[in-house]
Amino acid sequence: EHFWTIVLPRMKKVLFYDESGISKEKDVKEKYNEKTAGGFFKYYELEQYEDTLRKTKYKDSYLFENPNEDPYNQYIFLKDPKMLEALEINYKNNKVKVNLSKLYQNIDIPETLSNLLGKWIKKITADYVEFEDGERIDIKNLDCKLIKPLIWWCRKK
Repeated sequence: EHFWTIVLPRMKKVLFYDESGISKEKDVKEKYNEKTAGGFFKYYELEQYEDTLRKTKYKDSYLFENPNEDPYNQYIFLKDPKMLEALEINYKNNKVKVNLSKLYQNIDIPETLSNLLGKWIKKITADYVEFEDGERIDIKNLDCKLIKPLIWWCRKK
């Protein structure tokens, strides 16, 4: 609530040069004034742990048998109804596509990938995000393995 009522309005005032607070001081006016004011900022909301728990769905069922993964990890990732809503599985070609917008409304996929991978974004298009290291990710065909940590948190072996 504090962000929406105090912080965001203050940030907007700074961008539009509201002559109040520190902006009215003489030494600040020399560098920051009506001619030099402006810019942009991006803000987004991170999902809180409590929000994640509220959205969790559970279902009793048997475990898959996969010798390459521990049973708990298999169960959660492969049988989770929330995850299954976002998956498009092509068994014939052994491919899995993930549609994150089925899990979260209005998700900013490039920013999410930037946070997940710890990389700075260089360019965003309708089809891909390019990072400063040159890596490009097709945001319309996300690799299930890439975004698995967003849906299921587990220890890496």
